[in-house]
Amino acid sequence: MGQSRLIHSNEFHLINKDEIRKATGKLVESLGLAAGSTDGFDIYKVVETYFTDLDKRQEINALLERVGEAE
Repeated sequence: MGQSRLIHSNEFHLINKDEIRKATGKLVESLGLAAGSTDGFDIYKVVETYFTDLDKRQEINALLERVGEAE
């Protein structure tokens, strides 16, 4: 976004999709991943969806909560 203003969870939809893609690319590169999309898992799509779709974000959070409980 190029701004020093922090984005809060109720403002995720304000993040530009191109910025989400760039940041995800940096994550993929930093972790040394061969690709951001393999075997039906597309980290770019997951991150974009998390930040742009409130309903899907809630579903993802619920799944993560269940995984945390199982550990």
